[in-house]
Amino acid sequence: MDITIGSNQLRNTNGIFVAQDQDLLKVEQKAEDGSILLSMDLYNPAGSQVAKLERNEWTSNDQGRFELRADHESVTVIDNTLKGVVFFVKKNGEHGIQVPQAKFYLPGGTVSEVTAEHWHVGNKMELKDVDVDLQGGAIEIQ
Repeated sequence: MDITIGSNQLRNTNGIFVAQDQDLLKVEQKAEDGSILLSMDLYNPAGSQVAKLERNEWTSNDQGRFELRADHESVTVIDNTLKGVVFFVKKNGEHGIQVPQAKFYLPGGTVSEVTAEHWHVGNKMELKDVDVDLQGGAIEIQ
């Protein structure tokens, strides 16, 4: 799967984002109709897990903090407490996915933010206009 994150092209990925040696989120497409499925562990700014999404279904969601909006073309997770988009993913062609906007916390409280221009994680990682073939592997969040 090819994933565009901000201005970055990550080609030939397995759709899994790994942070601190654990699978943090996974983007996949249903074989039947190509609709997007999102699995994601959600953390608060203190780095504690507060919700878990599995293939567009909440397995936990502390006091309904997060809202899921999903249709055939896109999936959006909204944080009702912090009043913002946590993760927005949409189809990009037949076999591509685009993440034009995201702002979510990693275990430990580091923030990962995606804008149209870049993908920034804490003060350790910033990607802008990167084009890389991951040869079927995961996307590492530093």
